[in-house]
Amino acid sequence: MRNRWRELGKLLRLLRDRKTTMRGRLMLYLVSLIFAALGIVLLMLAAIGGPLKTKQQIAQTMEQQLQSSYEKVSEELEEYTGYGLQLSRGLGQNLEYLLKEKGLTVSDLNDHPEELLEVQKMLYKELNTTIRLGRSSGAFAVVNATVNTQLPGAEQSKSGVYLRLINVSSNVVLTPETILFRGMSEVARENGLELHNRWNMEFQTDELPGSWMAAQKTGQEDYYWTQKSKLKNTWEDVILLMIPIRISTGEVCGVCGIELNEVHFNLEYPAESSSYGSAVTVLAPTDGKRLRLEKGMSGDRDGTWLKNSESLFRVKQKQYYSLYQSSDGEYYGVQKEMELPGEKGERWAAAILLPRQGCDQYIQKSRNYMMAAAVGFTVVMLILAGILSNSFVKPIVRDFEDIGEGMIAKEGKAYSIAELEELCKRLAKQKRPLEKGDLPPNIAELFAEFAENVKSLTRAEYHIFRYYLEGYEVSQIPGMAFLSMSTVKKHNGNIYRKLKVSSNDELTVYLDLFRRCGCLEQLQLGSIEQAEEIRGTGRAEEGELP
Repeated sequence: MRNRWRELGKLLRLLRDRKTTMRGRLMLYLVSLIFAALGIVLLMLAAIGGPLKTKQQIAQTMEQQLQSSYEKVSEELEEYTGYGLQLSRGLGQNLEYLLKEKGLTVSDLNDHPEELLEVQKMLYKELNTTIRLGRSSGAFAVVNATVNTQLPGAEQSKSGVYLRLINVSSNVVLTPETILFRGMSEVARENGLELHNRWNMEFQTDELPGSWMAAQKTGQEDYYWTQKSKLKNTWEDVILLMIPIRISTGEVCGVCGIELNEVHFNLEYPAESSSYGSAVTVLAPTDGKRLRLEKGMSGDRDGTWLKNSESLFRVKQKQYYSLYQSSDGEYYGVQKEMELPGEKGERWAAAILLPRQGCDQYIQKSRNYMMAAAVGFTVVMLILAGILSNSFVKPIVRDFEDIGEGMIAKEGKAYSIAELEELCKRLAKQKRPLEKGDLPPNIAELFAEFAENVKSLTRAEYHIFRYYLEGYEVSQIPGMAFLSMSTVKKHNGNIYRKLKVSSNDELTVYLDLFRRCGCLEQLQLGSIEQAEEIRGTGRAEEGELP
């Protein structure tokens, strides 16, 4: 372990002692400025939510859950439909056989309790089998007959059997216990069943969910799901699969179906907790603009203010999801239409809903984190740029001061700039002034580029540049050149830009480097007379008098 720390220490010392070139330092400075600008851009984008993927993440979460819930609901309803159709066919065949055996028609069953009891015993066997196989919370069958046609309201009273589970749950019940909700008490006694505390002997068809007549008029094998309704005298909400019972002649003898209980749906589809809030699964009729929650089913709603007693209005379609509104609040959601036949051709949809407040708070929190990170990154880059700018000029000036004091020949003298160290090593070795051909490749290339840039100066700009060549300070130039300070500053800006320097200190470093290397003539354009002519032309261009 100690050896590893020693190796790491050596590596750090090597990195610390490593020489850097002027080009390298300038490149680091420019990169830090670029990153600082990038941080500012990110800050602006974060303020408007540009680079954030939060909304997409929320939409993706809802879409994934919607797909999962959609497949689960579809599978469950298809299974119910399959068992319901099988129940309808079985009841039709058994009822037809029973009627033929007794030489009766369906209408002959009216006012014959004994025959109706026998019919109900047959209905019970089929319904009990369907509940055990189909895992539904209830199943029912109604025939178009009544025990007493003379009683008030007999035209709405029909004989049948309605079996329901005692304890509804979200799990598969291997040995379901049923209770008799509708039917003759003799059926309950014979099969050891309890009577529901809201038991009635017969169905009141006007209180059945959906339309009794519509269920009987559907085509062969047709069926539909009713809207949600409350079972009479109970607190339970259900939707029912309604299928006509037909015999071979095509005559409709009654209606059968399977129950989907809201308690079961609530347990089967719990609210999914997330960073954005609790997601609720909904199965409801829709007209495109509304989700009719009061007519459909909703899963567990813990953690939300969602009510299942009113419609949700789809008020706006956003980029990734829709905005729904009700009297108790607003929700973000996604929905998918289901191939589920409804009463009177209505459409059904599965949907996932999230409270808007929780989503917006999460989005804002993510945006604040992003902005804080962008601010921190920008500040760090600006500080780094300042440090690099400071360390770019000062080491060069210090090294030139050392060179001016005759330290170039001192054995073991180290310079912070690689080009200077190479230059000084050559000077120390040769003990003579450098000539142009003696310059190191890096310095020669740097000199050539700077000298070429000088040629791009206008006469007025060179007029100012000439004073820098002669060693004057910025504050001295306006009086000597007979120009205003604002004019001098304007030319300075152009000179810095064309010579690719960032400040007067950096320009002074370059000129001092040319001077010490004996290459100052590369920056002088023509003879002294031509320079004086440039000065005079510069004054004329500025239009200022002494």
